[in-house]
Amino acid sequence: MNQEKEIRNVGKLLILHLLPGAVLSIIYIVLLKTGVLSEYPKLVVLGLAGLLSIVPIELGYLFYVAKKEEGTFKIFKVLGLKSKLKLKEYIIYIPLLFIMTGLIITALKPLSNYLLNTVFRFIPRWYNCNQELSVYSRDSLILLILVSFFFFTLIGPLVEELYFRGYLLARMKWMGKYSVLLNAVLFAVYHFWTPWLIASRVAAFLPLYYYVYKKDSLKLAILVHCIANFTDVIALIMLL
Repeated sequence: MNQEKEIRNVGKLLILHLLPGAVLSIIYIVLLKTGVLSEYPKLVVLGLAGLLSIVPIELGYLFYVAKKEEGTFKIFKVLGLKSKLKLKEYIIYIPLLFIMTGLIITALKPLSNYLLNTVFRFIPRWYNCNQELSVYSRDSLILLILVSFFFFTLIGPLVEELYFRGYLLARMKWMGKYSVLLNAVLFAVYHFWTPWLIASRVAAFLPLYYYVYKKDSLKLAILVHCIANFTDVIALIMLL
């Protein structure tokens, strides 16, 4: 990445990292308060909020930068981390990073629950998207599975990785190794709808983003992120 295109304004970095998540949270609250899709799990509402916020904001900003810098709407021209790994590297790194991420999140689940019940106990129940899903009808669960697959597994991770790693992390290299840490922390905070998971997200995804940064591979970040989120789809299918 050309050093002239790096983002050296910390305030700008904070805004670019956190604004999409803040807008998503606002839309999520509005949808909940207006009763939109109230008969369905809140994750369905959260998915709709994400579709209306982070997709147009994050992709829209990438299109804006591409047009400004390259005179075209081809966003891949303004992305970094585009080194191509060999097939055997994907075969090795993807399972290892996926397993590592899953183990860390599982190990830190008690901490996340503790933070939810103490530090973040002020969060109202109507806002918490973690629900007992077995009380919902089969049709509601099928809709949730579709939303989880198409948005939380495919669209959301793809857009987020293009924006957070392909664009932002690639333009933070002036910070050296601290760029990965700051990117991981701000990405965790960006999930305003689940603040009690900030610590576990940082711990779980930091190794992934370190390897992504080290290997200069955006594709590696996308694949692991999508596969990790797909495990939620499998868990939902088991409820049918």
